[in-house]
Amino acid sequence: MTMTKTTTPLTLNETAEFLRQRDGFLILTHRRPDGDTVGSAAALCRLLRWLGKTAWMQDNEELTEKYRFLYDGLLAPAEFQPETVLAADVADENLLPQSAQSWRGKIDLCVDHHPSNTGYADRILLDARCAAVGELIWQLALLLEMPADLAFCQGVYTAVATDTGCFRYANTAAQTHRAAAYCMEQGLDCEAINQIFFETKTRARFQAERLLFERLRFSAEGKIAAALLTQGEIQAIGAGPDDLDNLAALPRQIEGTRCAVVLTQTGENQFKASVRTDGGLDASALCARFGGGGHSRAAGCALEGAGEDCLAHITAAAQEALGYV
Repeated sequence: MTMTKTTTPLTLNETAEFLRQRDGFLILTHRRPDGDTVGSAAALCRLLRWLGKTAWMQDNEELTEKYRFLYDGLLAPAEFQPETVLAADVADENLLPQSAQSWRGKIDLCVDHHPSNTGYADRILLDARCAAVGELIWQLALLLEMPADLAFCQGVYTAVATDTGCFRYANTAAQTHRAAAYCMEQGLDCEAINQIFFETKTRARFQAERLLFERLRFSAEGKIAAALLTQGEIQAIGAGPDDLDNLAALPRQIEGTRCAVVLTQTGENQFKASVRTDGGLDASALCARFGGGGHSRAAGCALEGAGEDCLAHITAAAQEALGYV
């Protein structure tokens, strides 16, 4: 973990004590919010409220409808002035949405599981062994002896299920299943959440998948599959952020493919790169070469320039990492 400032690592016990001592919490999530950042932040907010604290979630203007149910009753009022600022699943301050930019340099505690965390917060609870930050929030709840709470479980389960591809990815560990089992034991309707995130697809999502496979290009003897989706193509099929989520996982399923790279255009000469790999190629290290990061098998970065050039640069880096130069 590379630190950019003096940050104090905390244990679970130290974090629990910190939360007990402080109040007036505002919890931040990252740009292009996913199930882990929103689910773990919502669960943490409910844990803090059970402790008798004032706690709210910062609005995230990039939140999509799929995740909005997790914000129910937790969104901070405009006049709220926090005493303590937390970040959930945010590996770098540069990943904060525009609405949270005023809190840069003022974050008291970050709870994370990304090895690439830059250490921007004053304190950090980080465990890279966790498949999702939701696991850490669940552990805190057990430590603090929080009673069963379905809304809390909803956040935890959403976090761990979505960050593991419904418990299919290599990051899934025994503890991940224990967290999910705890939620089920409390009576959570996990089937309903799985239906939302893993079973239901919009027509635009089907079109996005079709477009992806039409645009795939293979290199390094088929070990790399890469595709570029332009803004015009995305708009033509009516795809939104939820429809484009985790597209890179699909070409990684092709037999013989070790690395999948999907570029989606986000603006003029601006692209989001999503990388998925097998265990032999570090996706985080690959994306770090372009100012990004993430996990060893799933990472991302932002690229600027002509689309074809951006795709060529990151594909060449992947080829080099696999020994094809």
